[in-house]
Amino acid sequence: MRTRRYRDGVDGGILDDDRLRIVILGLIFLLAFFILLFRLYFLQLHHGDEHRKLINKQSERRVRIPGLRGRIFSSDNMILADNKPSYDLLFFPSEMHQGGRKKTAAYMYECARKIARFTGRENVPSKEEFARHLVISPGVPKTVFQDLSTEELARIFEAARHLKGIDIQPSPVRVYPGNDMAAHIIGYTRKADASRAGDRNDFFYYNPDLEGKSGIESAFDTFGGDLRPLGLRAYPGRSVIQVNNIGYAQKELLGRTEPIHGNDAVLTIDSRAQKLAEELLGDLTGAMVVVDADNGDIICAATAPRMDLARFSPKLEPSYYQELLNNPEKPLINRAFQAIYPPGSSIKPLMCMAFLEAGIDPEEIVYCSGSIRVGNTVIRCSAHRYYGDDMTMGKALEKSCNSYMIHHGVNVGVNSLSQMLKHAGFGRKTGLPIPENAGDLPSNELKMRRYKTRWNAYDTALLSIGQGIISVTPLQLALYTAAIANGGTVWKPQLLKRILDNRGISRFERTPQAYGKLPVSPEHLETVRKGMFRVVNSSGGSGRNGRVAGMDIYGKTGTAEIGSAGSIRNITHFIAFVSYENRNYALAVTIEDGRSGGRTCAPLAAEFFRRYLQKQPGM
Repeated sequence: MRTRRYRDGVDGGILDDDRLRIVILGLIFLLAFFILLFRLYFLQLHHGDEHRKLINKQSERRVRIPGLRGRIFSSDNMILADNKPSYDLLFFPSEMHQGGRKKTAAYMYECARKIARFTGRENVPSKEEFARHLVISPGVPKTVFQDLSTEELARIFEAARHLKGIDIQPSPVRVYPGNDMAAHIIGYTRKADASRAGDRNDFFYYNPDLEGKSGIESAFDTFGGDLRPLGLRAYPGRSVIQVNNIGYAQKELLGRTEPIHGNDAVLTIDSRAQKLAEELLGDLTGAMVVVDADNGDIICAATAPRMDLARFSPKLEPSYYQELLNNPEKPLINRAFQAIYPPGSSIKPLMCMAFLEAGIDPEEIVYCSGSIRVGNTVIRCSAHRYYGDDMTMGKALEKSCNSYMIHHGVNVGVNSLSQMLKHAGFGRKTGLPIPENAGDLPSNELKMRRYKTRWNAYDTALLSIGQGIISVTPLQLALYTAAIANGGTVWKPQLLKRILDNRGISRFERTPQAYGKLPVSPEHLETVRKGMFRVVNSSGGSGRNGRVAGMDIYGKTGTAEIGSAGSIRNITHFIAFVSYENRNYALAVTIEDGRSGGRTCAPLAAEFFRRYLQKQPGM
């Protein structure tokens, strides 16, 4: 048996090396521990406040609070657009949390289905919609059902009294008390697209405003351009809420700023005039525009057919919109401002002004044989009962004689006629804040561009009787008629009278603006006015159906033909002005497919003046 022997020196050396390694390793760990402690101490001492702010920031969410939209009033204080509370069912995720997003979404979905069964509501948000809301906006409530009726509210309170995290909250929706009255002027709203909002990045949770999409709602949505604009849209408020580590709201922090409600817009539209004009149009297709001849205020601008704004809010019914699109009468078009028509004889007063300024003697006689030849074409006269008669300017206006107008029109030429039309405001937009059409101002350049041929005498003959290459809107006819009434000033039309803030203080008042002047002497203007008086007030005047007892009405009829052989339609007009109780009014009526301006449009104007100005009941 062999015994292993170690030398003391060798054995002791091995033990000393192991101990040394252990000691060194321990020192290294100890050093690392002290470094860690020092680092924690350093961060706490020098960067503690900074980190606390970062933590707080991560647990805070800025919320945008929309304000109440301003109202729209008529000049006689009828509310044309207002707000009403719409009661919505909301689910609050922070109170319905079930331990995970998937479970919470499923729970919220089942709660929504239960309530739907009690109320008869359809279109319950899907589980996926709830789940998406919990990912994107867990700190704000989810709207489940909107615009609940009183009966639905009662059933919800019964069905959901034991459910947590469910609430009914009012939210404003736009209402239009007049339904279809002045619908094209007022317009409608929609919720703004948050993704395109200029202040989107200022908020974590973004509640959008109602945004004007057409008409006055759009034109004066924002107005003024500063931080707190003068328009209908409110200046938003804001709040800060605290959320937990998975984004659920816990409480609202200090610093809530309430929104500033939008401003009210008062229009120049008189509700009584607007309602009457729309009633007179009835089932006809066309427009009636009445303006204050002394400042350009639009008193009414009726168009037919119309659309029902009540069906545009709180959201547009798809079936109704499709119905509007498919209607051959195109009710989405504002015929008062957007539709363009050949004016027919309604522009003969302007033609006579051009003749007078070119040196034509108003007493010069032109014989009317019932037709007139221009080149190789014969154009019939519209004054059928007065063939074989001598025509002066006054009589030609009274009878609406084409032969007289063509005879002088061809001699004066297109340039002089077109310049008079241009000064009257034809061929350009009037400056309205809502969509309008400029129409066509006749010229050789326009004909070359459109038809690739030069202007000729036949074109001038047609122009002198309001046909051919010329088109106007009913608004343009009313404004030029107003210029004859007031001595020659063509006013920029006004729809907005004033802006009032939410305390009723005026923030803006419209100022009348002239944007044209008829280039005609007072003597020549008076000659034309006398002819227009004969149109309505003489026994044989073409506009005698526009006469009203006790009122001196000046007018002019017009009938133009459009379409081709076999499908010719009449566009009929009547323009008129009257002074009544120290106020001057100018009117234009246009009816599609009418019999004539004198038989279709003039009676409508007479009925309007009789019932609106004299306040006589309907006859």
